[in-house]
This record gives sequence, C-alpha cells and structure tokens, in this order.
Amino acid sequence: MQLFSSWSEQQARLTRWVLLVGWLGLIVSLLLPGVDPWPFDLDRCGPLLECHSREGNQIFWGLVVPSGLLILVALSHEVWRRICPLAFLSQLFRALRWQRTVPGKGGRRDVVKIEADSWLGQHHVQLQWSLFIAGLSLRLLVVNSSPLGLGLFLALTVAAALAVGWAYGGKAWCQYFCPMAPVQAVVTGPRSLLGSPAHLETTSRITQSMCRTIGEKGKLQSACVACQAPCIDIDSERAYWQTFSGKKGLAWAWASYPGLVLAFFLLIRAAGPGGIDYLRSGLWAYDARAIDRIAQPLVFWGWDTVLPRWFTMPALLVLGGVLSVALFGALERWLRSGLAGLPAERATAVAGHRTRLAATFLAVNIFFWFADPSLGLLGPRGGQLIRSLVLVVSGMWLYRGWSRDKATYTRESTSASLRKQLEKLVPEMGDLLDGRSLAELSPGEVFTLAKVLPSQISQTKRGIYREVLSDLFGSGRLDRAAALVQLEELRQSLDLKEEDHHAAVRELSVSDPRILQLDHRQREIRSLRQEAAAEAIEDLLETTGLGDLSTALADGDHGDRLERIRQEYALDEASWSELLASFGPASSFARERAEEQLQQVRDRLAARQALAQAAAGEPLLRPLLPVIDRELVSLFVTVSPSLQPFAADDPLVQRFQGLLPHVPEGVLTQLRRQDRERWAPAGAGVPAPLDPLPDPADVLDGLWRDPDPDTALWALWVQDQRDPARAAALRREPRVGLPSSAALDRLRSGEGLALGGRLRRLLEVPLMAGLSPAALINMLHWGEERQLQNGEVLFSVGDSPDTVAILLEGRCEVRRPSASDGGLETMARIHSGEPIGEVSFLVDHPRRAAVRAIDGPATVLVFESSEFEQLLQQSSEFNRGLLHTLALRLEDSYGKLGTTNVPR
Repeated sequence: MQLFSSWSEQQARLTRWVLLVGWLGLIVSLLLPGVDPWPFDLDRCGPLLECHSREGNQIFWGLVVPSGLLILVALSHEVWRRICPLAFLSQLFRALRWQRTVPGKGGRRDVVKIEADSWLGQHHVQLQWSLFIAGLSLRLLVVNSSPLGLGLFLALTVAAALAVGWAYGGKAWCQYFCPMAPVQAVVTGPRSLLGSPAHLETTSRITQSMCRTIGEKGKLQSACVACQAPCIDIDSERAYWQTFSGKKGLAWAWASYPGLVLAFFLLIRAAGPGGIDYLRSGLWAYDARAIDRIAQPLVFWGWDTVLPRWFTMPALLVLGGVLSVALFGALERWLRSGLAGLPAERATAVAGHRTRLAATFLAVNIFFWFADPSLGLLGPRGGQLIRSLVLVVSGMWLYRGWSRDKATYTRESTSASLRKQLEKLVPEMGDLLDGRSLAELSPGEVFTLAKVLPSQISQTKRGIYREVLSDLFGSGRLDRAAALVQLEELRQSLDLKEEDHHAAVRELSVSDPRILQLDHRQREIRSLRQEAAAEAIEDLLETTGLGDLSTALADGDHGDRLERIRQEYALDEASWSELLASFGPASSFARERAEEQLQQVRDRLAARQALAQAAAGEPLLRPLLPVIDRELVSLFVTVSPSLQPFAADDPLVQRFQGLLPHVPEGVLTQLRRQDRERWAPAGAGVPAPLDPLPDPADVLDGLWRDPDPDTALWALWVQDQRDPARAAALRREPRVGLPSSAALDRLRSGEGLALGGRLRRLLEVPLMAGLSPAALINMLHWGEERQLQNGEVLFSVGDSPDTVAILLEGRCEVRRPSASDGGLETMARIHSGEPIGEVSFLVDHPRRAAVRAIDGPATVLVFESSEFEQLLQQSSEFNRGLLHTLALRLEDSYGKLGTTNVPR
C-alpha cells in the first residue's frame, strides 16, 4: 500500500508553498503585534481570539504543533515530512546551486556531506534531543507567553534551516539538526499504521517520504542524496531496526519522551490558573499570568521550590525524563524475564522493541489527553473525538507492531527481492501458481515456491541467490556480516549450502569490488545516490535527444550538466565511474572496468601458481588451493559476460584468451558444467606470462579477507607458523563486515588452534588431499576419532548402516561370510585414507561384511549417518574425492575378476 508515498509531487509542492506562506505570515504577525510588546497586560485583551498578538501564540502552540503530531499519529510520517515548511526552506540553496563546496578529487568541487563516522553523524540524536529539551524550557520560560519572543524563535529556526541547507548537502537539517526529528522517529516507530511498507514490492523506486523532484519532461524522479543512512524517508522500518542498538542517544530519547510530555503539561498546569479545560482550550499558549517572571520561584503543586524558574523548570523537565527512563527500563527488564524461553539475545531485542512501542503509545496519548488541536472550538465532544481517534489508531499500531521483530522484517524484505528474481522465470513455471500472480503470494509462499522450482530451471538457483544478495547488499537492507545467518532460510528454500553463499559474495565482489570494503550504511548511501543520479542522466539524454552518453560527455554544455549532476548527488569518483559505465557496455568506462577485472583474474592465477609451488614443500598451504579455485570460478563467471560487447580481436578479449591456459583443469570443469560452449578447450589462446609471481605470504594476507571464516582461520594459522610478525599484523587488521567463528575469535586472541595436530594428520590422508579448510574443519567437527587395536572389529555382519568411517592410520580388512563353510573370509584390504562402510550407507541395507583392524592398531574417523550426509552436502571437494576412491575400487574389482570391460 503506497497511500501517501504515491501522493502527487505537484500537489505536495502546492501544499508546501501554502504552508510556507502561512508560516512566514505567522512570523510577521508575531513580530509586528497589534498591542504593546511583551510582557503585555492580558486584561487589556477582550474575549478569546480578540487580541491579535495572543492569537498568533495560540494558533502556533495550540493548533499547529498538535496538528503536526496528529498527522504523524493518525496518518503517516510520509505526509508531514513531505510538507514541512522548514524542510522546504532548507532546500532553497540547493535549488539555487549556492551550497558550500570543498575541493574534491581531480580539482572538482564537492558539496559538503555529513559523514556517518563524523562526530555529528554519530551524536546527532543527542544534539537534537538536547535542543528539544532546551526548546521546551525556553517555551515554558519566555516564548510561551510572548508573541515577540515566539516570532523571534520561529525566525531563528528559519535562519538555522537555511544555514544548514547551505552548509551541508541533502536534508541535513531534517536528519541531523531539527529537534523534532527524534520525536518523529519515536512516534513512527517501525512504521505508521497507514504508512507504506517500503521493504515490500512497490510500484515505484521512490518510497515513503523520499526526496523527489520533477524532471524537465514532468517525470517524477528521486532527488535523494542519502544525507543519512538508514533513512526514515526511504524505509522507516529499516531505519528502525538498523538503529535499534548502536545509535547513540536514541534509546534514552525514546524512553524519556513520555516523561518529558507529562512533566511539560504538569508544569503548565502548576503555573497556570486553570484546570485541564484551561489546557485544552489553548489559553495557556499565550497567558502571561501562567509564567510571570523567569526569576521568580515556582510553586509546583503546593511545593515552593524557592529556586528561580529559569533553573527549576528545566531541572524538572529533565527529572521527568530521567524518571521515565527508569520506569521503562524496569518495564523492559520485566518483559525480558517473561521471555526466558527465548535465547538471551533475542529476548533482549524483543523486550526492548516492545518497551519502545509502549513508550510511544503512552507518550502520544498523554499529549492528546492535555492538548486539543481544535482549541476547544468544537466543544467537549470534538476534543473527545480526537482523543478517541488517537487512542484507537495508536492501539492498532501497538497491536500490529507487538509481534514484529527484525527477523520478520528481514524475511519479508528477502521475499521481496526473491519475488523480483522469480518474476523472470514466470514463463517457465507453467501452472505452478494455479492462476495466481507472484504479487499475490505471501512471503512464506514465495519461499515455498523457491523450494519447488522445476528441475529444468534448478541450475539457476545459485544465480537467483546471488541476485537477491546483490539487491539486499546494494540497498543496504542486509549487513554483510549477518548475511550468512539471516539468509539461511533462503538457502534452505533454494537447496544451497554455505559455500554457495561465500561463492556468491566473491562473484559480487568482482562485479562490485567495493562490496567487501563498504558497510551496509555506505553501500546504501552509494546505491541511493547512484540511482538518483541515473534518473537525472536518463532525463538529460531524453530531453537532449542524445542516444549515447559519450556524445554528451564530448559536448561542453552537456558535460557541465553532467558535472552538476555528479556534484548535486555527491558522488565520489569511483561511484561516478561505475554509474557512467552502466550507460554504455562498450564505453571507455566499461573497458576500464573490464581491464580491472582481467587484472584480478591474472593476479589470482599468479597467486594460485605461487601457492601451488610453495605447497610442494609446505603441505599446510595445499588446502588453500581449492579456495583460490573457487575465487577463479567466481571471477570467470563475472568477467566473461562483461567481455561480450567487445570484438573477438579486441586486445581485452585476446588478453582473456591468453589467461585460459593457466586455469586449473578443475576450474574449467566447473565452468563447463555451467556453459559448455563458452568454456570449450579450443577457446584458450597463447599463454600470457604470469611472472613475477607474488610472495605466498602476500597471498595468505589476501585470504585473511575471504568471506569464509574457516579460510581466514587457516590463513592466520599458517601465517603464525611461517611469519609470526605478519600474523600479528593480520590480527590487528579487522575483518569489517565479514562473518567470524568461535575458533577464529580464539585464534585471533592468541589461544592457538586446538585442532591443529589433528588437521595436520588429515592432510596426510590421500582422500583429504583436495579438501578446503572448511571441509577439513567440518570433518573433525562432525567425526569422532577412534583407536582400534589389532584385530578389533569396527563393523559386524548385519549391523545397521548408521555410521561411516574413514581410515586415517593403519590397515583394515573386509571379511564376508564364506559360501562354503559359513565362516568369514577376507575380501579386501583397506588402506589409509579410504572410506569404510559407505556402500551400506548409500544403498541403505544392513552390513554384509565385517571390518577389523589388522597388522597393528588403526585410527578411524567415524561419522553418524546424518553427519556424513551433511558432509556430503557441504563439501563438493569431499564428494569428488569419495567418488574418485570408489571408482578406483570398482576398477580394481573388475581387474581381479579378469575382465577388461570396465564401465567408463
């Protein structure tokens, strides 16, 4: 439902102009009052609304402010943030192109941005909430009863919005300075009751209250420059969950808001002459008798504070906030105790979420219990109607949000991205949907559909996963470090393994090298800026009639317009080059990107060759070769399509062909499975030189940043033994945004690798020769090591096939019942590295032979059937090794039978 985000921009602009004119008119009326300046004599004014000066105060405090909050509660933040006069004014200098700029790369001028890691980027909520409390105190002490004071106050806010709009790009005023911004976040929560679900499939890329503009041909365009990420204007629920913890000052502001609201109205009531009807009438909004002098003591509900009001009132406001924080802190602990059945981390998150919902619900209803936006002109029934509406809407909002959590949001968001990928396959699905459209499917049904994809498109599942991952990464909806865990359900639906996830990340890192360098906030900012700039470039090409971007770049005037677009959307050089490359497949930008990718291929091939040479004398390096092979597969899958626009005799294509002879046969085999024609053996050209080869230590340093934590663990462990100084440097280098593991964390802390000795022994087993670090570590995690004495039986005839073993050391013999005397006779001998009992496991029948140790003790690694099944699913290298061993056994059996007709 895009009820408010699809509201016409022309109508929104007209509304903004009307409100702005009214805002400025109100300020003028306050600065030029019709009676004596403050402090004026209330007795000189007649009945309500007769005195011009007090009229302005009453309209603003009694009507404008409550009405703004009512819009947030009853409608959506999407409405208010699109019509706010101050937000509109803050964009004046941007529209005039008079914003402050600083020198950028290449001598260009860049509009100043507020960086997420700057002091303001990290502490803006604390600044805004401090300004909010200061504003409440100023209102109580001076502004509330002074038309001139209110006029100056409003004029000051206008000047501040203009100044911030000149000094910083984007809606910096709204996001980083406006004291009401945290209030909007508190009132909105995950999403307003009528707010559009921006994380689900929408009919437009412009969501919620996202900044927008109208192109030269009247086309609606995004004008977002991502001054903050995550942004409430783009996806309020994403902003809610991503700032739930870690956003400094937000938790305190949220919990203190009910106390501040209640304390404010109690102070008004204590200082004023009337009861609650006096408050609801709006008389306190201009009554000078409510607060006579800021230096006089305050009598608070019969208690004479003695202290002057300029100190007492701010202190009591803050005290109200502190008590509110304590109250909701106790509520959160109580809720957490009731969730003892959940994991501790999840219980904490759920209790914190529900506490914030309760705080918002209470604060909103307290406010409208005292305040009446109709100023009492509709009578008691009119005010009660508004309060009832707020109670019902906030109650429904509370009910809807009570059972939501971040996992629910992530699942829905993932399903939206998955739905987009499945839409490409609809023609091949036939009657799978039984007449329904993909848009009608619930998130759960989308995941179910992914599970039952037809066999003829099953090979696309990894590609679907990669595109979903790209969409979630690019939009900032998914944190790279948590992606492996959060997308587990999607992998299960697509029947994919963890290695498929790591491979997808590697492939994405080739097409977008900075995906492993930027966190989710930075990726979201870059994506939003690029999307908005792309719309502006498309509009430029459409209005000028140019079919090619290179023509526009060659023209001076059009080049200047492109430079203004780059500057307006605050794109750095790398992001701008990426964007321009997307407008021409064979452009200079695309060629530059292809050259970079070919260099990556060459570097990885050289790294593999260097590692392979070193592994001849250092067996610990051997498990890293499959890791580089996977990287090469990801590289080639990404690079090959990017070369298609170039001719066969193009130097880029020739360089590519020259690298193919260096590709390991195992890598080419995997590539041929995906596209047999493209990776035919005849495609290789004259080998290109790879010298000089890199230092293996440098290769290990690079593998430290692999997305698989087991690979990083292995690289650090090997580096520990090769070069402790470099290993220490790796420990100091953070794996920003990359997943970790308990074993890796222990190794980084200096505890050493507990499995080190057993891993070394595994490397001596031929079956393990081609296994990656993840496969080797899984072998030890899932298998139980047993010692068999000479003659000790491992399996007996008739045993259940619920275990499989691998012989690590020693020898065993297989004995089957003899047809002649019923005894056991030796049928075969098993040597180190061979599997035991795998046939019974695969065909699922009781064991037809016994196995025992011979010629001394033996060491075996025993797997339960479920663990062995998991090993087969998780490790393609182990699968290939096992099949190779079984094929050799079969060939040997045929040889013993005296036949050369061996099936091939």
